[in-house]
Amino acid sequence: MCHKYRQIGRIDEEGRKRIYYVNEYLYANSVHNKVPCRDCHTNITKIPHDPIKEEVNCGNQCHLKLPFSKENFSHKKIVELYNESAHGIKEDDPPELKKAKPKCKYCHTNPLYKPVSAERISPESVKRCMICHQKEGVSKAYKHITHRLRYRYTRSPQEIVELCSKNCHANEELMSKFKVSKVALKAVETYKESLHGKSVTLGSKNSPDCLSCHASNLHHDIYKKDDPRSTINDKNRVKTCKQCHKNANEEFIKVDVHPEIDKHEKPVIYAIYKIMGFVAIGTVFGLVGLMLLETYGRKQDGIKWQLRGGTTWRGKSKRKF
Repeated sequence: MCHKYRQIGRIDEEGRKRIYYVNEYLYANSVHNKVPCRDCHTNITKIPHDPIKEEVNCGNQCHLKLPFSKENFSHKKIVELYNESAHGIKEDDPPELKKAKPKCKYCHTNPLYKPVSAERISPESVKRCMICHQKEGVSKAYKHITHRLRYRYTRSPQEIVELCSKNCHANEELMSKFKVSKVALKAVETYKESLHGKSVTLGSKNSPDCLSCHASNLHHDIYKKDDPRSTINDKNRVKTCKQCHKNANEEFIKVDVHPEIDKHEKPVIYAIYKIMGFVAIGTVFGLVGLMLLETYGRKQDGIKWQLRGGTTWRGKSKRKF
């Protein structure tokens, strides 16, 4: 009744424009289309409501029941897992760190939901399920599972790297305030210089992004390196690398995933890196120079250069062999 108006909003105390418009079509086709507004905005007790100062708690129970459960749906377990992670807000965190840590809505944007149509569900594939469960419940579960299993993530590797980088890990000034290690401070820069990072930059959809190494299939369990639960802990790195490199072993994981070539700490590698760079540049310019010399020689021999249907050379050479 109120939020259907496109211009509804206000300028807050910090001078930012707050938009309160809700697109009815997008909401109806999103993953939360069955969730009533007040299941998330639980602090609203009357309409019109008072100014809202509390954030939405994604751990609240919704008035929706799972197909095979009598309990209302909730993200509570995911929220608890997230709170234990490195991104979760801890009681002893300084105020600036609490403000900087990402909330649920930083990563989750309520994407459009495209379930598999009921016509595509084979009765044979769910027949055994229907011995105990009702057809409607099985169909709902099947459509939800098939939708979620299409991809490991809803974002591409490029989007994930950008999401982790833009406001947090690429901001060295911000990260340095939280006394992170030197490796963590340069993590984005060194990742982009690595083979993994360059592959993602060039558009690869299969190369590892941030979550590929720093989280398990649970996605939210990102811990600090020293935590035994961390996927990049020394005891777990072989398992993590084996997701892509089937023959990974203790020797394999010694390869630096975030290589930083410092001329003071690694003078030999730095020298080789520079030499190989000059060799690569020299090779390219050498080939270009060779092409120019060849072109000049052919022109001197009277061969015509025409751009028709591609570069072609026409005529006979005056040179006597």
